[in-house]
Amino acid sequence: MPESALSKTPYSKLLDDADFRRWFDNARRGSPITGYEWLRRMGFIQKKFGKSPKQIAAMNQKQAVNFLLDMVGELEKEKRSGSYISNLVKPVKSWLEFNGKPVVQKIKIPGRGELTRFADERPPTQEELGRILNAADLRAKVACSLVAFSGIRLEVLGSFLGDEGLKVGDLPEMTVGDGSVEVEQVPAMIAVRKTLSKMGNPFFTFISAEGCDYLKQYLELRMRRGEKLTPKSALITPIMSTIAGNHIRTTNIGDLMRKPIRDAGFQWRPYVLRRYFDTRLMMAEADGLIIRDWRVFWMGHKGDIEATYTVSKRLPEDVIERMRESYAKSADKYLATTKKQTTTQEQIVATFNRKFLEMSGYSAEEIDKMGDLTAMTSEQVQELMKKKSMQALGLNGNTQRVVPMVEVKQWIAQGWEYVSTLPTNEAIIKLPL
Repeated sequence: MPESALSKTPYSKLLDDADFRRWFDNARRGSPITGYEWLRRMGFIQKKFGKSPKQIAAMNQKQAVNFLLDMVGELEKEKRSGSYISNLVKPVKSWLEFNGKPVVQKIKIPGRGELTRFADERPPTQEELGRILNAADLRAKVACSLVAFSGIRLEVLGSFLGDEGLKVGDLPEMTVGDGSVEVEQVPAMIAVRKTLSKMGNPFFTFISAEGCDYLKQYLELRMRRGEKLTPKSALITPIMSTIAGNHIRTTNIGDLMRKPIRDAGFQWRPYVLRRYFDTRLMMAEADGLIIRDWRVFWMGHKGDIEATYTVSKRLPEDVIERMRESYAKSADKYLATTKKQTTTQEQIVATFNRKFLEMSGYSAEEIDKMGDLTAMTSEQVQELMKKKSMQALGLNGNTQRVVPMVEVKQWIAQGWEYVSTLPTNEAIIKLPL
């Protein structure tokens, strides 16, 4: 993090030690968030347990292990969770290893892998997400919809330091003109660059029609206020005039999303909207609308399709369009909070097939048992109609029947054809071809 921000932390004095500063710099090279958190935790350990980083580094192996065991025991007495204790042990072990004293003895922490108190935090329903979006201003609508409809992490919208984030140019199918924004394809692709990906892998996802509407309104509002947008412009910026146009920090993205969540009457964390995307698309997966690999890829996780995308740099166009089509169907049914009042080609086909079958004599119950009417060909519908007609005539798959001779004239008058006479004073008749 910037030196100006570091100076504001209560534990910045720890960085006066040159060795500790080297360890801190090394940690934040991997992740700025990790570097800052480990600095904070080491400061907390010094305050609570009375051992500075320098004193910990001076311990021998036995003393270091004893210190960690005592620390774990003290925190257990305070009823701290296993994950909380583990998160305090990690930076101490890293600091000891940095000083050439790795702790090889296993420090057992009960409940280390147990889920936190947020594990049972259920994601919202579509109706509840609608309430959240209705309580949000345009900027918050965009942030919430990008997480809920696209599955991206908050850090993608704005980095921990506020020096990176999604840009206008990361939506390649969106063009920003003179005061207006046009989205050429909906759902629109969002390309997440490697520098924004937690896993260090580039990937892409999509944003639904509803999300595109919010984004268009928000960007056009910024242009009306005098901002000149380019492909390098931040997609979401701070509202303060002095820093408007810059990227926004992850913490501020969380605050931005938290407000409408609270205003809508919920106590969820902003991150729950990413779980909304995940769980709703799990339902789409169960319906056969998408495959698991695509859902995993859209969320930025590593998987089979990620390897292909990373190696080839670009998936074939037909695969991308198939993914877009599947996402669109899934979003309409499971993600959207506003329903489109349109009739699709599939709905028209299903309606016509149902009407033809009803006219042939099929009951609503019989038709419902036939499954997906959109998948029926015209030949299949005709065959079903023919089958029902034959049943109405008393036939079970046959085109011939045996009738008394005295009735032959009546049947011929109804359109049947005479075939032959039987020795039983009966005749064989048949339906005309």
